[in-house]
Amino acid sequence: MNLEQLVMLLIALLLVSVIFYISGSLVGGDWTVSPPLLLRIFIVSLIAVVAIPLFSSAADSLHLGELGVLLAFVMLIVIVRFILVEELTVTDEWLASIGISLVGVVLIFVVDAVSWSLLDIRILRLF
Repeated sequence: MNLEQLVMLLIALLLVSVIFYISGSLVGGDWTVSPPLLLRIFIVSLIAVVAIPLFSSAADSLHLGELGVLLAFVMLIVIVRFILVEELTVTDEWLASIGISLVGVVLIFVVDAVSWSLLDIRILRLF
């Protein structure tokens, strides 16, 4: 890994952290951030930036096609449920994790499409 790839990984990690903070705040209704919540957001973002693309590409190499993307999204829902939603004050944890994951993935697609059209760079290649 060269320096350029490391910088892009750090930028992607920061962008995904902000995206999951926004989606968690939208679903949970609380815009305050505590150190444990910040750590949980960072852990979910790290998993989303590193592990989910590996899982999705492994499923693609097994010729599963779009099923790999679906499995990666389901994996993100489970990760958000057991790591991030524990710090939020919501009544239904699974519904909140689905909402956070859905808003997060949509925002990731938007940021990636904007960066692709304006800068000709794929910053967030998650899904």
